[in-house]
Amino acid sequence: MPDTFVPHRPEELVIVKITKREAVLLSKLRSYAFGKFTVDKANGLLMRLVVNESQLIEESDTADLT
Repeated sequence: MPDTFVPHRPEELVIVKITKREAVLLSKLRSYAFGKFTVDKANGLLMRLVVNESQLIEESDTADLT
């Protein structure tokens, strides 16, 4: 059975060598708290990050329908 997600358990850290493009991608991904992302590659190179940003809707939000 796979591990259950436990948000308060610290994640394991791993030290690796990555390319500059990979570092830029990670930096951009870390700027979002949540969302859906697509990474485009061409000839093995990271070329583009497409962000499908979502917004949580709550009843406490205000609505102006005028």
